[in-house]
Amino acid sequence: MLSLTKLLLLSTALAAVASAAPTQESNYPDHCSLLAKAQPGQITYQQVANCYRSVDFNLKQAKETIDTLTTFYNDAFVFRDVTMTPNLKAPFTTSPVDAIASLKKIGQKQYKNDFDFHHDLALLAMSFNDAHTTYAPQCYSSHIFLQPLQFYAPVINGTQSIRVYHDATKSGFENCEVQRINGKNPREAIQSWADKNTGFSKDAGVRFNHALASHRYWAKTKVWLDFPGLFSFQPRLPETPYVDYVLKCDGRYAEKFRGQWEVLSIVPDGSFTDRESFVSNLCMHSKPDVNSQPKNVMDPNALDTLLGMLYEREHGKQDSSLKDLPDAKLWASNNTAVYQLKSMPHIGVLVVPSMEMESKTEIPAIQEYLSLLAKHGVTNIIIDMSGNFGGEEEFSALLPGVFFDIRGDKSVHAHKTRFRVTPAIQRLAETDLHDAEHSTYWDPTNLADIETFTPFKTNPFTSRVVDLTFNGRSAAFSQQVYGNYDQNIIDSSITHPWSNDPSKIIILTDGQCGSACGMTSDYFVYRHGVKAVAVGGHKNTPLSMFSFPGASVLDTDAYIDSFEQLGLEPTIKRLAYENSVAVGVTLVYSGNDTIPLEYNPTRFPAAYRLDYTPATAHNHDQLWAAVAKIAWK
Repeated sequence: MLSLTKLLLLSTALAAVASAAPTQESNYPDHCSLLAKAQPGQITYQQVANCYRSVDFNLKQAKETIDTLTTFYNDAFVFRDVTMTPNLKAPFTTSPVDAIASLKKIGQKQYKNDFDFHHDLALLAMSFNDAHTTYAPQCYSSHIFLQPLQFYAPVINGTQSIRVYHDATKSGFENCEVQRINGKNPREAIQSWADKNTGFSKDAGVRFNHALASHRYWAKTKVWLDFPGLFSFQPRLPETPYVDYVLKCDGRYAEKFRGQWEVLSIVPDGSFTDRESFVSNLCMHSKPDVNSQPKNVMDPNALDTLLGMLYEREHGKQDSSLKDLPDAKLWASNNTAVYQLKSMPHIGVLVVPSMEMESKTEIPAIQEYLSLLAKHGVTNIIIDMSGNFGGEEEFSALLPGVFFDIRGDKSVHAHKTRFRVTPAIQRLAETDLHDAEHSTYWDPTNLADIETFTPFKTNPFTSRVVDLTFNGRSAAFSQQVYGNYDQNIIDSSITHPWSNDPSKIIILTDGQCGSACGMTSDYFVYRHGVKAVAVGGHKNTPLSMFSFPGASVLDTDAYIDSFEQLGLEPTIKRLAYENSVAVGVTLVYSGNDTIPLEYNPTRFPAAYRLDYTPATAHNHDQLWAAVAKIAWK
């Protein structure tokens, strides 16, 4: 999965704030040297905040950043105009955003420091509520901030409340009710924070889930662990140096608790020694051309490493082998896992924690695992895709073929897709078509004709180009195409008691089934009649079964690489900072819909919604049993 015409020139606007340009000597003390000297476990919120905000605002660099983003958004971001759609219907709760106008406004603003400029760009990216759209400078994502308390929102005796899911202080706060957070109603406080800072879903209930703790199978570490939720595990500098809580525990008076941030560095020791080296080593981009490798001092598996560290701190050294759960027997596991409920042995569970799978190996493995369940008397299947943030589109397209016969009909398991089209993209695709060594997102041979289902031998970006208008703005898009996937990976001779019978299959999701996972859910539900159960969110409020479906993601470096690999001149320059700047580059359509799937609210609600209880929130086997009772009464 994971084109170009400049619409705006911001030179004049940015020149108006030329007085903000830094002098040779910084205006701030060297707080980064103090941060560099801090020992692990002793880093404070204020040390990080002071270092981040001590970097001077660079007007020239800011102008170049705004210009690059404006061009990138204009030429590659397929939702550039769709994001302005007002009055989206339930379950969506997302305000319209004009991406280009917002960039212009940021470009005209005067900033006291570099961090605030980049923070505003990050908030803009999150305001689209599409996790494919990101802006995250490496240096300002170099520390993780962890609260001592983690939270969830169970329903107890018909009432939903915020309660403590985990208490790292071991002060006896677990399952205590949270009465206030920073003086505010706790549900409203968490929802308000999530609406601004997660950027994950157009559904407020899913953003709420994303902020809260959850119990999930983490594919890379292959253990069940408690994920803290983003409210308690923040990858960006939090808004305040601490969080104040009022807690009410059974048999105790309400008591106040101030949660200080524990700060965890995700860069190696010695990565910087002062402000100058912080900027040069952590911030600045060092990829001058396609033949050199980017400088990235951050471990790409840092999140998994941190989660593993937190797990070991709480539970001791990880056991790499999964075990039975109290009410679920484990039969097999690797990147996925299969269980059989002990209390209802005719119910099996396939856990799919990610779509980041190699189809050629994982599809056969899943078929083997499911055959094992069938051998032991399983007749009904729960496909658990909660916490699945997406991955490979091919895997998402082929997974339904494990359950339903899709031989010979590509339309059954593929979404129609459109790309933005510009003269630069047309040249790129044409060059790629005749280049056997390289393959970009726009390689015609990776796409298939929607009528013949065969890969293109000519350039689809130059024929049947259409102008689409969203919210009064028009842009050129490609004809609709399919991805070119190999159905032969699926062994269609393997069948099970639930094969081709949607009444024996149920999808479990918490709405955080994103990207390619959302496409899979759409295949199951709208192509094959499978029903979904969505858990969590707000009581008595419908909840989406998936978020940000489809829309293959592309970052600025990969976009530039595509041109350079083919010997073409890129239409944008590399950003000055090492940065995760990405957008969705494909409009995906379900069936014969004319509205892109990501903006079609009728496709999102799950057939059933389930509230968390203290038992189901902490124990997946009990959650599966509750789902089975809803699905197969």
